Amino acid sequence: MTSRTEELPDLLARIPDPEIRALFTPNFILCSEHFDRFTIDMLLRLVRELGLDEDLRRGATSEELRAARGFAPRAAAPLDWFLRKLAAEGYLEAESGAGEATRYRLRDPLPEGDPDRAEARARATDPSSLPPFAVVRAMAAHVPEFLRGEKTGEEILFSPARLPLWFDYFSNDNLLYQINNRLGAEAVARRLPPHAATIVEIGGGSGSAALAVLERLARDARLSRVGRYVFTEIVPTFLRRAERTLKTRFPEVAIEFGRLDMDRDFSSQGVAAGSADVVYAVNTIHVAKDLGATLARIREALKPGGVAVFSECVRPFPGQPIYVEFVFNFLENFTGVATDPQTRPTHGFLTPESWRRALAAAGFEAPEILPDVEALARHYDAFFVAAVSARKK
Repeated sequence: MTSRTEELPDLLARIPDPEIRALFTPNFILCSEHFDRFTIDMLLRLVRELGLDEDLRRGATSEELRAARGFAPRAAAPLDWFLRKLAAEGYLEAESGAGEATRYRLRDPLPEGDPDRAEARARATDPSSLPPFAVVRAMAAHVPEFLRGEKTGEEILFSPARLPLWFDYFSNDNLLYQINNRLGAEAVARRLPPHAATIVEIGGGSGSAALAVLERLARDARLSRVGRYVFTEIVPTFLRRAERTLKTRFPEVAIEFGRLDMDRDFSSQGVAAGSADVVYAVNTIHVAKDLGATLARIREALKPGGVAVFSECVRPFPGQPIYVEFVFNFLENFTGVATDPQTRPTHGFLTPESWRRALAAAGFEAPEILPDVEALARHYDAFFVAAVSARKK
């Protein structure tokens, strides 16, 4: 469970910037904690239902569990996360020797998980926090099929019938996600040049991040600072939805819509080199197949002195299991990426230090991380949201 050493007012006072501090509301913190407890209880229930606790009484590595149960190769990533999360919560002992895989062993019999209770607490605190709970339940119902190799995570979670779950999830009405968009919008507003700027957004989904940017600028009567907004998304269904929404909400802004694959050359997809003042993305760049190559393409798309702004889920400590990974570890685009010992030691979310190294290696300077997640993590290990920005040299 997330560890908080202070009462909420004292903790939030450690964010000195009032605009940033205002985004991290008490309800957001409390519902994040309820969601963490929910994922732990869902995991406890799954492990018992799958019978994995029998193997864990004797002790087993992740690979031994997978082989013993006949799970598909793709089960490795979520299964490893299951074990690391349970160890982090104190349910398992983690034993590892030099060069050996970690062996996990039960400390005591696993308790019954009660995810319903944690979800009820979140509902009572703020019902707008519930979309992530629905996504976890949708995946949890099909975990055995995934582990046996009968279905992929994409087939389970992104079937047409389940797209409404994601529209609700990636929404500014979702308490547990909107902070990514609001924080990113604040960072973009601060990094805009004084002239009418060109913003290129990558992986814009159904448009909630762009809405947050434009609403933030409209609040200060600064929409005229956007000369051109190039909205890109790779999934046609999301792209069409974003176009309808943004054209309706902000008809006065010059917004262009197109498909862009961040793992391919940008200029051949309509984003010319040196054309952007800001390249913006929310929870997108961490799934680049080759992070260094994608950052190089972003740098090429920027004008001299242009800025990259990424609002991302971040990992305060190396190897730390984060509750939002429960779902995403079932998705190939999340796990199937190239790693690097310096800039991306594992798939998934990066630490602030990994972001700094990756940006420096790609030719960026003056990195900024809002809020200071590393300092906050000394008092609360679950500050997982940050806006990472840096300037093209």
